[in-house]
Amino acid sequence: MKTVKVQGGLGNQLFCLAFAWSIARLTGEAAGLDVAGYGADRYGHRFALADLAERMGGLAMTSHPVLGHRLVGAVLRRLAMTAYVGESAAPRDLAALARLAARGAYFDGYWQDEAYMADLQSLRSLVRAFLDDQAPATARYDLVVHYRTYQEEIRPSRRATPDGAYFHRALAEIERRQGPVGEIVLVSDDVAVAMERLGDLPRPVTSVSGLVYADMGVMIRARNLILTNSSFSWWGGFCGDAQTVIYPVRGDLYHYPAPARRFVCL
Repeated sequence: MKTVKVQGGLGNQLFCLAFAWSIARLTGEAAGLDVAGYGADRYGHRFALADLAERMGGLAMTSHPVLGHRLVGAVLRRLAMTAYVGESAAPRDLAALARLAARGAYFDGYWQDEAYMADLQSLRSLVRAFLDDQAPATARYDLVVHYRTYQEEIRPSRRATPDGAYFHRALAEIERRQGPVGEIVLVSDDVAVAMERLGDLPRPVTSVSGLVYADMGVMIRARNLILTNSSFSWWGGFCGDAQTVIYPVRGDLYHYPAPARRFVCL
């Protein structure tokens, strides 16, 4: 069985499941989800998507505490073990993704690029249906901003987020395309910090604060979105209804899922 190591928070888990599901689709055999690392996750994350994995089909839960260990992975990548595949350059097309799926036996990475996904529309529908079930219908706002602060990041060099100028540019671009917006709704892991970093936007900003799936529900139903460099942000834009999705260019941002094709990068 080909196995994908699952790691990180909800957004990263979605990337790993999407990649594993794509491997199963391309190879015609079940793919394993190695969740052993959650016993010692440095940020206290827990695997939260067992129900989604079951409804997606073609996925099986596995546990490989040795293979999934960070140090073991570093050694195997250094030895260039053919069957142990670490994340590198994203495949250029579906044929290249199929070759990658066929070549490896154990896959260790975050796979934060839609190039690692097969059948995007079906995948989006599966994830969207799951998210809709977790967060029943909420109000539909004209503009939602998601701001991930990265305050919990252990390494200071990895805490970079877009500055206030980015949000001013993003708002101007959305209003150029869609016309004036009224209230801006903020979703964040720390609303006070996010409000300070947004700067003085020329529109009123209010916040909604709920459980993680409720926040995702606000994002996927927004008419327009401004995202930050976050996998949680990325999935809100990828699965959502937004007419315009603004995403930052990479610059010095460490945490940075590759933008989806439907995103507008500023």
